[in-house]
Amino acid sequence: SVRVRGNPATLAARLPVIAADVDTRLQVREARPLDEWVRRRDMSLIVTVGAQVAVTALVWFLSALGIFSLMSVSVSRRTREIGLRAALGANPRHVIGGIVSRAIALMATGITAGGVLLLWGVALAGPTGRPAEDVAQFAVWLALTSAVMLGAGVLACLEPARRALRINPVEALREA
Repeated sequence: SVRVRGNPATLAARLPVIAADVDTRLQVREARPLDEWVRRRDMSLIVTVGAQVAVTALVWFLSALGIFSLMSVSVSRRTREIGLRAALGANPRHVIGGIVSRAIALMATGITAGGVLLLWGVALAGPTGRPAEDVAQFAVWLALTSAVMLGAGVLACLEPARRALRINPVEALREA
């Protein structure tokens, strides 16, 4: 690298000749200002990070969508039970609270088991070889992923449960 005053393009144009005068084996293939070189290098890194963020967001979205679908179907299958409880006089808040608490317990169990296995695997053979740093970094990602998945699961329980609570109690008793 060379620091110049004024326009660096004039030196860049003369640099191959100057280098050849110093040593004939010395070749200058490309000469450009340092800020342009840094910008090109950083653009490559920005594109790489952007692609990684996009893939991570897609994986989160598809995972949350899968959990949302599974939880929504499982609550929808309990429509008769929910309608029957409402017909027998159960408080709607308690019914929804029971459904959501079961869903959270089920998801928390899966997150805990998966998290323990993930962190154990990272501690044994992490990407950097420094277990303390690897576990800390993966623990942050695990917490973020867990929050997204728990949010998707809770949202998936609410609407089918509300819909089931709006069923006419007489119809729920007939179908039971």
